[in-house]
Amino acid sequence: MTANRGTSALRYRAAAARVGRREWWVSFLLFAALGAGWAIALPLFGSPDEPAHTIRAASVARGEIIGERIPGKDGGWRLVHVPEVMEKAYDVGCYKFHSDISAACYSYEGSDRETEVETTAGTYFPAYYWVVGLPSLISAQAGGVYLMRFLSVLLSAAFLACAVSSLRGFPNRRAGAVGLAVAVTPMVLFVNGTVNPSSLEISAAIAAWCSALAIAATRSDSRIERAEIVRLVVAFSALGVSRLFAPMWIVGILIVAGLLGGWTAIRRMSRDRRMQIAAGIIGFATLSQIIWNVIVRPVDTGTSVEVSQYELIRSIIGRSGFFYDSMIGNFGWLDVKTPYLVILIWTAAIGLLLSLGLSLPSRRAAFALLLTAAATVMLPLVSEYREVPIIGPFWQGRYTLPLAVGVPIIAAWIIGASSIGERLARSRLPLVVGAALFIGHLLSFAQTLRRFSVGYNRSFMYWRTPSWSPPLGALPITLGFGLVLIIWYLWLLGPSPEDLHVEVETS
Repeated sequence: MTANRGTSALRYRAAAARVGRREWWVSFLLFAALGAGWAIALPLFGSPDEPAHTIRAASVARGEIIGERIPGKDGGWRLVHVPEVMEKAYDVGCYKFHSDISAACYSYEGSDRETEVETTAGTYFPAYYWVVGLPSLISAQAGGVYLMRFLSVLLSAAFLACAVSSLRGFPNRRAGAVGLAVAVTPMVLFVNGTVNPSSLEISAAIAAWCSALAIAATRSDSRIERAEIVRLVVAFSALGVSRLFAPMWIVGILIVAGLLGGWTAIRRMSRDRRMQIAAGIIGFATLSQIIWNVIVRPVDTGTSVEVSQYELIRSIIGRSGFFYDSMIGNFGWLDVKTPYLVILIWTAAIGLLLSLGLSLPSRRAAFALLLTAAATVMLPLVSEYREVPIIGPFWQGRYTLPLAVGVPIIAAWIIGASSIGERLARSRLPLVVGAALFIGHLLSFAQTLRRFSVGYNRSFMYWRTPSWSPPLGALPITLGFGLVLIIWYLWLLGPSPEDLHVEVETS
């Protein structure tokens, strides 16, 4: 009997591992397809600071870790050596900030001869840039830039797939899936489709939130799964080397996970040899970013100017709506506002999760959720208050997303740990939420493609007589994106393998 029971357990674990691998690969392919849709739909350099990041990536891939200083220019400004054609990346001014002008005015052509080009991202940590810059060694022409985008898409898709896998460790997988679906806003997929380190930062943060909370949910009498520890290490290490604020995100995620897991979980994890090794790897990666920032000082922009307190506070309060909206969707060079219906959809979904999460009995969990939500609101306000006198208004919603995505994920974790979670998992509510989010994603994608094809307020049927068309055409890429969205939501929000009870032969 004992031998049979042991054999059955081994078979169950093997079957669960197969299900887990399949879940990761399917999730990866779906996220990659969604990110690729955005990468194709956007004209070259059609997103904030993409010219600077693309040039930085090409220079790092060529071994130029940090370029030459430019007299009279502070911050990230550097002179780097890249193919001459990349100077054309800055010629997007013909449509940038002109939302009624299509992308047809822009042409990206030139020589592959090496020359000196300026970039505002010349002092940022090089890890992300080295990876996505590799395709530029093959070609710096348009095809090479698209390959750089696609490589960035694959990186982001891998981390988002890890987030889906970590949901298996949540108190209720399907409740957690609702939180993840809300966390992946149109802005997340938009940034994933561009050459921008924010794509790595946000996607790795989502994976880090999910892996940390999955481990926090591990029962005291259970062993933490090795695969979950691997996901934790990969997600937190990638987050640690992504962007300037990464160390702050890591500390915040760990504090919240500790609050949710409690002292018993903290003590158990601190004594686990595997977790100690994981902490060492994550610490090394994060410390490398910190040391770089101290030595290179990537945001050293000189002295501040006099700004009255009244004008400063008035400006910050006036921009607070932009901070929120641009976490959900503000595309192109921040000149493509998502339809207001999309803002309402996400506000309703976040409000639902937040209300349920705060109303449940656990005070410690409610405090963790409230703390994260309050930090999400206050961070842009405090950052602008400190930095506006030095560099002017600068904060964008995507800067807050690594923290903000934690709000729906934490709320879903709390809901899943309650009796409500069980009822939610058996209801149609996840699919109803998915249907609403589907509308939001598709409207955001179509409006952005419309803006670049014919102009923001021009023909509604932008695919009929477009001034500019993406590769594959406007209508096929829109329909394809919508189809992948449907498959993704059915896959993510449908019954989990646990709900279906994986059957294993026990003979």
